[in-house]
This record gives sequence, structure tokens and C-alpha cells, in this order.
Amino acid sequence: MRIWLEERATKDSPPHWRGSLIHVLSGRQMYFDRLESLPGLIRPYVEAMLAESQLPEGE
Repeated sequence: MRIWLEERATKDSPPHWRGSLIHVLSGRQMYFDRLESLPGLIRPYVEAMLAESQLPEGE
């Protein structure tokens, strides 16, 4: 995961955080511009790992 701060377009505009994730096994890269979107990007991969391991969720 990488997170960076983009420069402001104008003096009055706030700085904007952006980031990217790379799934190591598949090489798939995903970009995001809201930190709140991270759980939604990561969840499918964690759920797939749980399904493959056949462990009950929460263990």
C-alpha cells in the first residue's frame, strides 16, 4: 500500500490524500482517493483467504 498527499490545485483548496494497493499474488493494482474505501477494497481478498482456509470468520 502507498499513500500520498497531492498538491493543492489552488491556495484555497485543501490537500487531497490518494493511494494505491497491489495484491502481491495477482499483481492487480487498485487506486483510491478516500481512506474510507480501504476496507471495501481489501475485504474480497480476506474473504477469499477465509474460504480457502475453511476457518470460521473471526478466528
